[in-house]
Amino acid sequence: FVKATVDAFFDNDLLHSMRTFLENAKGSFGLCVTTSMDAHRQVVFAAKGQTLSVAFYPRKGVICYGSEQAAVKAGLNYETPQGKSTFGTDFKYVDENAVRLDLDDLGGEICLLDWGYGGDDEPAVSPPNRNLAVYKVMGGAVNVILLHQENAMNKSSKLHTRLVELENNEFIKPLLDDCADPVLKDIQDIPRICANIQADWHDVGLNRMTAWHLGQCVKKRMQALVDGT
Repeated sequence: FVKATVDAFFDNDLLHSMRTFLENAKGSFGLCVTTSMDAHRQVVFAAKGQTLSVAFYPRKGVICYGSEQAAVKAGLNYETPQGKSTFGTDFKYVDENAVRLDLDDLGGEICLLDWGYGGDDEPAVSPPNRNLAVYKVMGGAVNVILLHQENAMNKSSKLHTRLVELENNEFIKPLLDDCADPVLKDIQDIPRICANIQADWHDVGLNRMTAWHLGQCVKKRMQALVDGT
C-alpha cells in the first residue's frame, strides 16, 4: 500500500493522469486539462473520436486551441494587446510562421505543452513518460510532448512534418470579419459560394484531382477484391 501510494503521488502528473484516463475511458473526447499544481507551466490536450487542433503563433506569443480547425485561425486576424512577442522578427526557428497541429483523434492522442518556470526550461514529466520525445515550438520557449494511445500514427512521424502552415499558405484563408447578422450573411453568401464550387470543378483544381485519386484508390481495392489478393 505504501509503495503504491508513493508511486501514485510521484507518477500521476498531468500527462500520466490524462494517459490513464484516455486508456480507460469510453466514448469520444476533445479535452483541455490543467491542474492547480502546474497551471503556471503546463496544459494538456487530448483527442479521441473528436477533432482537436492547436495553433502556435510565435511572433505574437499566442497559442490557440479548439475542436474546429477554422477556429484556431483566429490569431491571424488579431494583434496581441502588447504587440509582437519577445521573440522578435529576427528569430530563426523553423516555426517562425504560425502553424497548426491536428491531434490524431482516430487512434487517440495526447499533447502536453510545458513552457517552464523559474528558469527551468525542461518539461516536468514523471518517470513513466520520460522516454517520450520532446519538441520545441514558439521559438524554443514551449516544449511539446506527444503520446499516441494507439499506433495509428507512423512512429517516424516527427512533429515538424505534421505542422500545417497558417501563414503564407494559399489554401488557408483568414477568418471573415464579424458582422451584425451572421445568419443573414451566410444566406447571402450561398449563391457566390455555389458559383465558386462550380467554377472550381470546371478547372483542373484540387477538387478534380482529389476525385480522380479517390476513384483510382477505390478501383485498386475493388480489383484486389476480385483478384482475391
